Amino acid sequence: MPNKPLSARARRALVALVLHPDATTNRLVHDQFGFKIESAERGELENRELITCSRGAHNAFVHQLTDAGLRQCRSELTAAPPEGTKPADRLLFVTWQLLAPTLPDSLPRLRSFLGIAPPPLSERILAVYEQLVNRPGGPVGLEKLREHLDADREEVDSTLLEMDGRREIHLEPDPDRGGLTAAARHAAVDLAGRPMHLLRVHVR
Repeated sequence: MPNKPLSARARRALVALVLHPDATTNRLVHDQFGFKIESAERGELENRELITCSRGAHNAFVHQLTDAGLRQCRSELTAAPPEGTKPADRLLFVTWQLLAPTLPDSLPRLRSFLGIAPPPLSERILAVYEQLVNRPGGPVGLEKLREHLDADREEVDSTLLEMDGRREIHLEPDPDRGGLTAAARHAAVDLAGRPMHLLRVHVR
């Protein structure tokens, strides 16, 4: 039911992710707010495409707010307090109602609004890798990586080569050259005259 209200736990999780709009683990949520995003609310938010979820380092859940999730949160924060709400909680609802109109409607604007400086491109590359990789140390295609990075191609290429040179990552060609799509070929980065299609991060 698309119009079914969010559960209280899902609403709470959504607000937490708005306050941390980049890829967020349960450890960060717990350290900051004292709770974890459990499977029920995670599924509720994923099914409505308000967040995306993947597995990161040590198989930890990594949650990522979507623009739709941000818009939903703005709507949730304008809700009136339920009947019987205690005075302290009622005050919180009224405060939310006053602040909701100031909340930006896109994730880049939200980061700027919260005073969050964009992390270095190298950190963003590693964060996207953790979101996309199927198993620790596994390969991720550069075409998938580029889809999740809002950055200039030349800047991405130079950063990948620098990270490979520092052994922070390992670039390699796809062994199935014949099975590569045109997009995968176009996304390759040139390393010493050879096209590299895959990225790995060694597990320590």
